[in-house]
Amino acid sequence: MITYKDLLSQIENKENHLLLANGFNYGLGINTGYNAIFEKMIEDNSLYRDVRPLFIECGYDLEVFLGRLESNIDNLFLRKYIRNNIKLDFMKATQEIVKSNIKNIYAEKNEGIFLLLKNFTNYFTLNYDPLIYILLLKYKPMNNKDSNAIAFEANIKFIEDDLNNTGSNIYSEIKEARENGLLTLSLGNGSMAVEKPLDKLKKTHFTAEIKTYSDANNKHWKEKNIRRAVDKILEEEKNKFTLKILDDGSKQLSIFKDQKEFIFENRETQNLFFLHGAFHIYKDGKFSKKITQQSDKALYDKLEEVLNKDGQDIVCVFQNTNKMDVIKDSEYLQNCLNKLCELSGNMVIIGSSLADNDNHIFSRINNSEISKVYISALQKEEEHIQKKAEQIFPNKEICLFDAETISYEMPEEAEAN
Repeated sequence: MITYKDLLSQIENKENHLLLANGFNYGLGINTGYNAIFEKMIEDNSLYRDVRPLFIECGYDLEVFLGRLESNIDNLFLRKYIRNNIKLDFMKATQEIVKSNIKNIYAEKNEGIFLLLKNFTNYFTLNYDPLIYILLLKYKPMNNKDSNAIAFEANIKFIEDDLNNTGSNIYSEIKEARENGLLTLSLGNGSMAVEKPLDKLKKTHFTAEIKTYSDANNKHWKEKNIRRAVDKILEEEKNKFTLKILDDGSKQLSIFKDQKEFIFENRETQNLFFLHGAFHIYKDGKFSKKITQQSDKALYDKLEEVLNKDGQDIVCVFQNTNKMDVIKDSEYLQNCLNKLCELSGNMVIIGSSLADNDNHIFSRINNSEISKVYISALQKEEEHIQKKAEQIFPNKEICLFDAETISYEMPEEAEAN
């Protein structure tokens, strides 16, 4: 196997495409496995503890689990009510897991993830949580951010308005100090004062000086709010990287800004694809639409509305088996799958066990013009993954890279450690 560093070197300045599976989330400290989601459901509602053995018996397949629960219920209303509420709880649990761990993707140790993402033309994910969407938004130019992102984009960053709304204007003042402030050092005895711009100070030193400023000027800023503001400002400062294109295929249906309804139909420019759907994508009649709620409550209300409304449904493949049955019924999912057939260059796969239930994905890649497939693997599974890869990609050159060498630190930080 080659190393992750070798991978980045080999794909640089070439045509590449990225396919992510659940292992990618694990690498960022976010466990969105079925077992973790179900345990979160139990945490939120202890009643689910009683059916944990059944969920395990069903192989963590949500659709099989729902089918087993419904098998002894004749009443159509009760069947639909139970199904919709469990699906909603499943989506809420997943959302909460991602949101509670989202700080990991903004952690300093993950700043170098841009070095991976910048190499790709198209992004595909087998996961239905919107983590990759949130991550890619991080690298959109500040003046070109997607203001119509799904709910927890507004919750995962330290928002300046939130800080300033404490009445202290703390973010604005610290931002001004960082950009224009000077630290003056004088040893007395007529010696010349030395000035150093505050934007040249390291985080710890800068934070300490802000605390001193707050105390000296009776600002009464809480230490935790100083840290939040500094973290936000330094995050923006370090976020010098941008991606040229990010298009999830949605566009606003109405020209009126107060009618924020987004429909997926930008097929020509789309480069982000949820191969198994996502919680923020729903079918409304013949259209696939995007949920753009601004709070978790609003998102959950919308999800519940979609689940309970005839003619609407979440575009999401909840089952482990027979996934094509759902895909055939969704124009959005079919378009995502068809895009795989149009690719050329290299495909990089991260976090996938190459399970048989995803063969509908792999067969499209194998029948495309992709020439080389890079696949992450643990050393202990190298032989198994190599053999599996040769079976499902017989027309491609296969190259495994060591998953244990993946690091999203910036190179200079990794060397320092």
